[in-house]
Amino acid sequence: MSGGGARPRRSPGAGPKVAGPPRSARARLVPGLLWSLTLVACGPSQPDESRAGGSGAQAPAGGAAEAVTARPTRDVLDATLSELGAARRDGVLSARELRGDTGLLPEEVADAGDQGEAPAVREAVGAPPLDPEAVEFRDGLLGMVASDPRYLQTALADVTAAADDLRAPIAAGLREDRAPAELETLCRFARAAPGPEGTDALLALAASHDQPSVRTFAAWALVGAAGTERGAATVPELLRRLKYEKDPGAVVWIARALAAQENLSGLPTLAAIASAGGDQAQVANEQLYEVVRLVLGRDEVTADDANGIMEGWRAGRADRSTPAPDRLRAELWRLVSDLSGEHFQLRGVDDARFILSRLGPWSAAEFAAALEDDDPYVRLHVAQVLERMGPRGAGAAGSLEAALLDGSDAVAGAAAEALAAVAPGTAAAALTARLDGTPPHEVRVALVRGLGRTEAPPVDRLLGVFRSQGAPVDLRLAAAEGLLAAGEASPCLPWLASTMTRRFGDPAGAEALAGRWVAGCEGEGADALREAWGALGPQQAIIHTAEQAADRRARRAALLVEHLGADGGSGEDPGED
Repeated sequence: MSGGGARPRRSPGAGPKVAGPPRSARARLVPGLLWSLTLVACGPSQPDESRAGGSGAQAPAGGAAEAVTARPTRDVLDATLSELGAARRDGVLSARELRGDTGLLPEEVADAGDQGEAPAVREAVGAPPLDPEAVEFRDGLLGMVASDPRYLQTALADVTAAADDLRAPIAAGLREDRAPAELETLCRFARAAPGPEGTDALLALAASHDQPSVRTFAAWALVGAAGTERGAATVPELLRRLKYEKDPGAVVWIARALAAQENLSGLPTLAAIASAGGDQAQVANEQLYEVVRLVLGRDEVTADDANGIMEGWRAGRADRSTPAPDRLRAELWRLVSDLSGEHFQLRGVDDARFILSRLGPWSAAEFAAALEDDDPYVRLHVAQVLERMGPRGAGAAGSLEAALLDGSDAVAGAAAEALAAVAPGTAAAALTARLDGTPPHEVRVALVRGLGRTEAPPVDRLLGVFRSQGAPVDLRLAAAEGLLAAGEASPCLPWLASTMTRRFGDPAGAEALAGRWVAGCEGEGADALREAWGALGPQQAIIHTAEQAADRRARRAALLVEHLGADGGSGEDPGED
């Protein structure tokens, strides 16, 4: 078929599809309470299921105004700090001051110093000494279970009955250098007697223990901290672990522990594990539907319900049923401070952006305040975080509109793309107004790219940019992206094929954009084009020389020209008319 009228094929959906709900025992629901369900603390129902990895759902087996060069902190940031009990110094509050202002953090971690650790992982300052008799009782219960797993239920009953006395010794035991089997039993004890100290210790194990089974049991036990302020503060560190965790069993329970704290960012991961098969598929499916039942407040749910919950999270329709606790907000601001140019470190910045972009819609108000920081790196990275959040970040749309006039071109450009992501249905007016104000080139490119990503891209405006005399390659690529998204392929594809064969400009960017169109094109010859295009792609683990990359692009460009037909394949530059 001719490529002139071709339109991209619609994506089947933003998230993974999931299997139907498991037919195992239904969750016990407490009417009217969505997230405060008290979960079973004893772990697996049978002693021989005590190891991680077992099957089942039990324990784990603007306008054209002048650019603003330095903006003062605004009332919204003062209000945020006031709610957290922190006083702002006179002048602009920088990321450096955020990091040093211990009034922003809970009292027991304010004196711990800046050690680069999550506050929830550190031990409380001034903890009372352990009762020797309680320690002896704890160790006796551990020994009883070690001697015969059939005593587990009895031991758990004793832990529950003496929870007030045993919480501190159990937490201390979890911090000690013990065999994995003992730590797993202690994780069961901690879930049977939940408390702040145990939550901190469990988080440390889930985040850093070298044995996957221990990380799995610790994450499983953290589900029991649902609805507590200390439990809510575990979300950032659990998200960090989710980024790096390789063990499927641990991934399942990290995602489930996040859901217990009203963060549903791990549900697509549960769905992917359930769909992939393997040892953890059944557990992942069961836990996914456990969350869906809790969210919807009913026992009978379907795959459509699960997919709807995941889409609701992505679109920002699902958020906390209660305000975010101060501890969680303090953790957010600590991560924001990690984005500062004062202590730039790639992994720390990448981790912070990963975590922050996976927080719920409640966080958008905090990021709106962070967009007022005097450190351009903070503003830049926060805008990138909001872009990654998409509609979940819609609460910061007003601040992003203001940031279109930021004195930093990089920040203003990032704000343009973020605004299109968080408010695709309403961003076009602000983006167009700023574009009419003759912004700097870097900002103009980002504004055009943002316009192309709105719900109804302004085709005439994008065509005008694309065909403008002497337009730079990066500006045309930005306009072409929006035109392809709007189904206007015919003006763009010949130019993309021509650009792919040039030594200068951005042949790689043209190849990537053309490849996205190839992946979604439909009609006669589309499947053959995709197959041939893929066969010419770079091989995994092989770094091509510049000559090899140029040859690959030339052959792919020829494929595209052949698919378009002789009339559409001249490669004429529309800006050279």
